[in-house]
Amino acid sequence: MTRERPHPFSGNPLHSRADWQRALLGLCAPLTGAYADDAALAAPGTAYAPRVARLEATVRPLWGLAPLAAGGGHYDGWERLRRAVAAGTDPGHPEYWGEPGAMDQRLVEAAGLGCALALAPGELWEPLAGEERARLAAWLRRAARAARVPDNNWHLFPVMAELGLTAVGERPEPGLAERALARVEDFYRGGGWYSDGPEGKPCDYYGPWALHLYSLLYTTLAPDAGPAVVARVRERAALFAGEFRHWFAADGAALPFGRSLTYRFAQCAFWGALAHAGVEALPWGVLRGLWARNLRWWARQPVFAADGTLSVGYAYPNLFMSEQYNAAGSPYWAFKAFLPLALPADHPFWTAEEEPPPAPGAVHPQPEAGLLVLHGGGHTTALAACDADTWVRNAPGKYGRFAYSTAFGCSVSTGPLGAEAAAPDSALLLSEDGLYWRSRIACASRSVTADRVRARWHPWPDVTVDTWLLPAGPGRHIRVHRLATPRPLHTVEGGFAVPLEGAATRAEGAAARAGCGDLASAVTDLLGARTGEIMLPDPGSHLLWPRTALPVLRGQLPPGTHWLAAEVHATADGGAPGTDPFDWRALPGLPRALREALPDAEGPAS
Repeated sequence: MTRERPHPFSGNPLHSRADWQRALLGLCAPLTGAYADDAALAAPGTAYAPRVARLEATVRPLWGLAPLAAGGGHYDGWERLRRAVAAGTDPGHPEYWGEPGAMDQRLVEAAGLGCALALAPGELWEPLAGEERARLAAWLRRAARAARVPDNNWHLFPVMAELGLTAVGERPEPGLAERALARVEDFYRGGGWYSDGPEGKPCDYYGPWALHLYSLLYTTLAPDAGPAVVARVRERAALFAGEFRHWFAADGAALPFGRSLTYRFAQCAFWGALAHAGVEALPWGVLRGLWARNLRWWARQPVFAADGTLSVGYAYPNLFMSEQYNAAGSPYWAFKAFLPLALPADHPFWTAEEEPPPAPGAVHPQPEAGLLVLHGGGHTTALAACDADTWVRNAPGKYGRFAYSTAFGCSVSTGPLGAEAAAPDSALLLSEDGLYWRSRIACASRSVTADRVRARWHPWPDVTVDTWLLPAGPGRHIRVHRLATPRPLHTVEGGFAVPLEGAATRAEGAAARAGCGDLASAVTDLLGARTGEIMLPDPGSHLLWPRTALPVLRGQLPPGTHWLAAEVHATADGGAPGTDPFDWRALPGLPRALREALPDAEGPAS
């Protein structure tokens, strides 16, 4: 019988600096005997070779272990890591990682290796033999100076690799950092926001956990960082802090939005990067509280594989939500969150008591990201009009939903056939035959104000949908769609899902409700044109729970122009949604043309 591995956080209050050091070591303990062969590393199925997956599994834990060492912490596994790095950079060794080249996953990991060398040369560099150092430096130099990278956050990977080379006495490539920083400058959208690439690319977690984080590291680790660059990076990070805090709920949960969510608690890495760079963008106690509450939220989730390693998935092991670049070691990018361990115990980040952030307003527009953030009803919700790169697996679920919630999560598709496989929480599905379904992927146009989110989208070239998302009180929003189609269409529109186990559900007339514990979700057709149902989406489609119940509205449309309107109400504090009637047509975000088009619409009471 296999003895069950102890939980990495068992008996740990997760409060003091020592607690977090112990938490990191607990997370690293299973790595000693994990990934015995390349087949296990590549088991999730990745776009890169097994030997590159081994490189990833070796280097990504260094995002936490190098700060631990820099702050004086001890780890017993450094010799194992040094042997793996020496072998991986030796072209004559069977475990050689391979030659880094253009557009190569090896460049991603070279950034982590460079940062580790800069933070902990006494563990990763100095104990190596002379020839091992030479091979490591040569490999990292080739990675840093690869000819071409994707036009996004990857531009900063060579900069991170160069930081490591410089830290161990190697001569930097003239102009490399300046060229990369100049290109990233084109991604700046104002107000502290970066998109992950040129205009039209999304503002997602790659802003905080990559573009901001690497820039802040550059300002602290580059000996020749210019004062103008340092000032600009710090100023923008401080601006972004005021925006990014709105993505976190009081319980520490963050919005599950965008790609690469298997990196989990990298969600809070930006707060630690601010501390490491000495940027008090918010009071130290507030920064520490945002960071620690998110880590503690993750500590409560069943995210581990049977061998104790971090699984691919979000709140549980799940390959449906993964990307084509996720191998078994990929989730350890989460260790970026542990950068504050490099700070001494007397740093104000550690001496300050945790504080909650200032009470947010009920509504906070973020037009740069295409989001309108709502606080209330026991959770944080972002009404959304976002664009997605279609190369991202399950992009419609990760970027195309109408709303994302810290308490209710979101779903992704499990296959091409059937509405249950499409798992349409916070989405409008459209189909010509009732079998193949389409939802929003990209917006032809969009705008965000404090009153509404508006977007135009085309599920087919000859079908146009205009969507308005209107905040309507704590946990509630109104959706209105104007849809023009030359042919009949089937429609399914979902509210928020709840866990299926223990759920109480009800569908009657033009409304459907589902509840489980403190979670309650309801959707009501305000024009009485569709029928309420309870859908059971495919298992594994949801990011938070393996099985869910989803209130939906189902209908059919003949050719022509049509209006659809729904109230979506979800509470995570034990409240009962939909019990306080209100006049949705009086909402200020409703366009005048729509008011005039619906003068006599009564619909069911809401």
